[in-house]
Amino acid sequence: MSTWAQILWALIAVFLIWFLYRGVKASPDSFSRKNLSRSIFTFGVLALILIGFIALLVVLLKY
Repeated sequence: MSTWAQILWALIAVFLIWFLYRGVKASPDSFSRKNLSRSIFTFGVLALILIGFIALLVVLLKY
């Protein structure tokens, strides 16, 4: 990887970290226990649905 590409990736990483920091500072209640618990539950349900859908596709491809 060239030096310019490394510099570009470093700048992008710094910008993303700054953007996330600014977002957390703007609404600190986003990371409350209640909101994190709800988000983890939602991601768990979506993961189970995705696993079931992929299993269904595998079964359909088998026949």
